[in-house]
Amino acid sequence: MKLRKSEKGFTLIEILVVITLILIIAGIALPRFAGVTDEGRKAKAKAELKTVQSALESYLLNTTSTVPTATWAALETALEAATPRLVGEMSTFYDPFGATATTNYSVAKSSNSKYYVLSSVGPDKTADITGIGDTGTVAGGPDDDVFVTNGNL
Repeated sequence: MKLRKSEKGFTLIEILVVITLILIIAGIALPRFAGVTDEGRKAKAKAELKTVQSALESYLLNTTSTVPTATWAALETALEAATPRLVGEMSTFYDPFGATATTNYSVAKSSNSKYYVLSSVGPDKTADITGIGDTGTVAGGPDDDVFVTNGNL
């Protein structure tokens, strides 16, 4: 039996080498893309929280000097009912790191109602911010939480 030299194709070794190279490249590239996704979610959370913060600051200047509530739903109601309207549909704002696609951001206010913190749980999906004190100090470590406040860290 004579082997033909004119047969074309790849040997098993060549195919295994190519597959190995593809897997190595994918192993290097995929973790980098995951980081890009988290950065995009952080940017979305920061932008939405800044929008709500601007509306809340206007609310505080025009209506009262105390933060209206300590729940996201009630804050949404207060800001959307303000005249003139201070913010669009807050019902479209959801924490991109939340457990579900409809998880709201968190809001906490100090017991004297002068300070607030609006926050997202961040990439680790654990709320590290536990509140805000009467001096404006954010309670709990922010870790990787995305937040805005009129207090201080």
